[in-house]
Amino acid sequence: MKNKFILYPLLTGLLVCIGTFSFAQSTEQKPKTEQQLLEEKEKADKTRLSDASDLRKETKADAKIAKANAKEARRIDKEAADAAKQAKRASKMEAKAQRNRADADKQSEKAAKASEKSGKNN
Repeated sequence: MKNKFILYPLLTGLLVCIGTFSFAQSTEQKPKTEQQLLEEKEKADKTRLSDASDLRKETKADAKIAKANAKEARRIDKEAADAAKQAKRASKMEAKAQRNRADADKQSEKAAKASEKSGKNN
């Protein structure tokens, strides 16, 4: 009894495997003729050529964009350098103005003391 339960599925599986292999072998494709091979090769070549052309166009467009971005970056960099120079100049002028104010304050104090002394002498 136990042998039947094991033997029937085993034999069924074996027959299915053999049937599958024989079916797979009977569905072979016909060998392609030389003309068909040439046509397929020509089609593949056209596809590759088209893809290469598209890639070249995309690369050219990307190069233009990159060139424009680089030009803009150079302009911004130049503006930043000019602004830094102007800030440095302004800083120097402010320092000079502060020194001049300090000198003017000292001179006004001296003048005040001198006028005070001259007022006392009179």
